[in-house]
Amino acid sequence: MNAILKQFLFVSSIYLLAPTASAFSLNDALSNGTQALSSATEVTGEAQQLVGSLQNQLGITETQAVGGTGALLQLAKNELGAGTMSSLTSKASGLSSLLGGDSSLSESLLSNISSMSEVQSAFSMLGMDSAMIQQFVPIIMGFLGDQGVGSSLLGPLQNLWSPAG
Repeated sequence: MNAILKQFLFVSSIYLLAPTASAFSLNDALSNGTQALSSATEVTGEAQQLVGSLQNQLGITETQAVGGTGALLQLAKNELGAGTMSSLTSKASGLSSLLGGDSSLSESLLSNISSMSEVQSAFSMLGMDSAMIQQFVPIIMGFLGDQGVGSSLLGPLQNLWSPAG
């Protein structure tokens, strides 16, 4: 009887001391991830203009503007190389902050993007339809052109970000 009582008290204490567990929700996880991305990414320099333009023209949140642009820039970095990205970031201050900057959290959320389907997934996680990508592209391209990025860099970006047809 004493052993049964000890087991009962032990099991009861585990239940009482354990934190309440809730059911896993993918939407909650995605929401937490995008909130972490937003809070971990501080947009700096001229990139603030780009984020503001995207918000104003497309009616999206700052998190969506930062995450969507970051996904597209990460695709460019992975597909066109770090040298191309260095050329871009040297023309417009703050673009590197959209890639996660100093934040290992946001960098890890974006670093695996190496195809348009992964960009589409990122947009979906941010609560945007994949058609929004083609609304982002002209705004980003215009911004980059205004920052003095030449056609030798804009051409490959346009090709990379254009829908397969």
